[in-house]
Amino acid sequence: MDKIVFDLTIVLMFVLLLAGIFAWTGTVLISKYLSKKYDPVLFKKPYFTEDEQLNYREFPLALHKTIIYLSYFTYPFLAKKRFKNVPAPKLEIIPKISAYIIMTVGIATIPLTILLLIMVAYVYSRL
Repeated sequence: MDKIVFDLTIVLMFVLLLAGIFAWTGTVLISKYLSKKYDPVLFKKPYFTEDEQLNYREFPLALHKTIIYLSYFTYPFLAKKRFKNVPAPKLEIIPKISAYIIMTVGIATIPLTILLLIMVAYVYSRL
């Protein structure tokens, strides 16, 4: 039984590694497209403060802006506090599919990480 749990833990670690690489690579790749197309519409005063507009222009925090856009386009309830009473713009099919995949993989890593921690704690307690 312990060997099975250990093997599942290793497999889950590998799956989470691949999911993380995929989610971050996808976020970086789609970042330029979303910024170019939607910054004139969404990256302004009522939605982002002046400090956020200044900070979210450059690399590390620009990815956070991209994640905000992705959550707004795919699961609007995640960004309803920031974008009140604004319907989400329509995306073309390829960016829309990419956005859904990236967000779903990113969101799925949270419970999988919790499961991994539980499994690691179990394996560690059996040593």
